[in-house]
Amino acid sequence: MKKLVLLVVVAGMFVAGCDEPKVTAAKTGCNAKGAKMTDVVTSGSPDTIQFAVGYSSCSEGAGSAAEKAAKAAIGAIEGTPHAVAFYTYYQDADFKPDESSQATACKADLKAEDLVAATINKICAGVPNIGCRARVLTNGGTLLKNAVTVLAIGGKQAAAAVGAAPIRDDRLATGKAIAAAVKDVKDLKIILALAEMRLSFEAKEGVSVEDFIKGALDGAPEGTTLFGGNSMPDDMASAGGLAGKQFINGQALKGHVVTLGIGGPIVNFGNHANEFTPSAKTATVTKAKGKWVIELDGKPAEGVYRTLSGMKAEEELTSDWLHPIGVDLGDGKNYTRMVLNWVKDGKDKDGKAVDVPDGSLAFVAPVVEKTKIFCLACQQKPEPIVASAKAAITESVAAAKAASAEPALLMMSNCCARGMRLRTFRSGNDDEITEAVLPALGKGVPIFGFYAWGELGRIQGDYRGMNHQYQQHTFVSNIVGIKK
Repeated sequence: MKKLVLLVVVAGMFVAGCDEPKVTAAKTGCNAKGAKMTDVVTSGSPDTIQFAVGYSSCSEGAGSAAEKAAKAAIGAIEGTPHAVAFYTYYQDADFKPDESSQATACKADLKAEDLVAATINKICAGVPNIGCRARVLTNGGTLLKNAVTVLAIGGKQAAAAVGAAPIRDDRLATGKAIAAAVKDVKDLKIILALAEMRLSFEAKEGVSVEDFIKGALDGAPEGTTLFGGNSMPDDMASAGGLAGKQFINGQALKGHVVTLGIGGPIVNFGNHANEFTPSAKTATVTKAKGKWVIELDGKPAEGVYRTLSGMKAEEELTSDWLHPIGVDLGDGKNYTRMVLNWVKDGKDKDGKAVDVPDGSLAFVAPVVEKTKIFCLACQQKPEPIVASAKAAITESVAAAKAASAEPALLMMSNCCARGMRLRTFRSGNDDEITEAVLPALGKGVPIFGFYAWGELGRIQGDYRGMNHQYQQHTFVSNIVGIKK
């Protein structure tokens, strides 16, 4: 009964443009008054740069929710916005995931999502816009399904542009194409890149998401923040679970990255956090081949990995969240990567023959020789997850204030598996927003976030000469500040 009550309350809180939120509001149709101010949060100034985020889970359907959220965000901008971005997920009505998998299981209502994109594009009336399929994280909390959130950007000193590029095996070229799409944005500071899981999770050797990051940043002004991540798949049963959907100016795409470039008088404070406990010692990659780590500390990688992580000899390896690795960045910071493959008797986990020795471990991108890694352990309780999000935002708010910048927008790319773990550990509540983010962020700062299937963002340090990385099982944030 506890789960049911929580779900109904959440639905009641998020009905945009409806009567005052009540426990029974999930069954209430939206009226024609338009969105209330509680359904849109704004910041900044029309004389410099403005941000507005509108959100809705209107029970009248996808078109109505899209209209409410878009009108709320665009209407809060003085004058015509420079660009719009949105996240939405509409779930197939026949798909019934259990509570613990609400944040990860998916089967999309494709027609409803297409309607959202078309509706937003119509309301934009020529304002360029992009979007993707994702569960929404915003000031109203966590909207797991049947919801829309819209970010509008305005202001006399702001600039923006949108673009798209196909995901090629040559990920470096893909990244360069994304950078080229927004290269004419004056004073470019942010590249928001939204893709599908194929960008990062294709297992082909020589195809690496790190090359995409390098291509995007090499083609952008120094100091540009690349932010975003992978959207939800259509459903986990099709196309290996890698196919998703992206939108640009109302058009639905597959196999693409869509991007929004934002320029203006802003400064970025990127951060990342995870809830895992690192091993007491690190190990050093001493032999690697492509995405395979063959040896740690001069020994077969799996054996050292098991020792550091405390796994028993008979415990089977899994490509899940119990024992990822953390690449050591120094100063107590690491960023996470999952073990995705391993070798036994000359074959990988899928039974395919491989040309690396037994005991080798594979990751989503190369972990090169001389890299120091931790083995990370999940405590399997909710408190560290919530605490990690709060700590990251607290740290970034302090950094913004130290730089005399007023926080004006929080961009979030939060791993969907964190939401799954929260629901698993405490029966149906995965709302880091109300428990961690809002208390640390304070009032009046718009939140434009989503549950990602792999996150892109800044790291607290450098790895392989880059201060951005592809991350997993991570709370990735970017606070956009306006100089006082």
